Amino acid sequence: MPLLLLLGLLAALPLTMPSEWEVLEYRRIPPNALRFNEGGLTISVRGSASPIVHALAGPTAVAGVRGRGRIAGRLDTTPARQGEQGHDDFALRIGLVQAGTRRPTFLERRLAPGWVRRLFALAPPGTGIQQIRFFNVGLDASQIGWTRRHPLSDLLLEEVVAVPDREGRFEIHLDFAPVDTLAVWLAADGDDSGSTFEVHLEALTLIPATRGTVP
Repeated sequence: MPLLLLLGLLAALPLTMPSEWEVLEYRRIPPNALRFNEGGLTISVRGSASPIVHALAGPTAVAGVRGRGRIAGRLDTTPARQGEQGHDDFALRIGLVQAGTRRPTFLERRLAPGWVRRLFALAPPGTGIQQIRFFNVGLDASQIGWTRRHPLSDLLLEEVVAVPDREGRFEIHLDFAPVDTLAVWLAADGDDSGSTFEVHLEALTLIPATRGTVP
């Protein structure tokens, strides 16, 4: 069911509807627990990690992201070490799967982990992907603006764009050059650091660059 908000052409993501999300799992890593209710989406992390994906109806030019939520608990790492081996966890990564021309190689089709194969499958027939552009919630304001191409996969581009306040609340307000987007990819990770926490995502909205179809 389309969730297009006509005022301002905002596209609110269906955080209360589990049927609109696909839950993926990593090899040998316990998955997170999810709760969908009228207050939004709660992700419970217990030394675990698992992405969830909301596919859009088709390639959509997205020019901004708005979001808000709260984190209960804390990652067992420091701002200086976050992202390093053994500390490669973020309480929340909000990813835009960008359309592109890259298609899976023979080895990727045969040997890549399931999440990589599913990523390529999001592209319409005859097309491909470019990357997942992640907007991360970090730990400290000093991290804002930190970016990297993930050392384990050149398909992942990350930037820290927000941090929680003392009560654990965070807000995301981003505008950028339009990105052709195929899906929204959410991840909350605590497996690398053995952390326990919860993420309550209350609202997440895409800002379409043009009047397009966004579920």
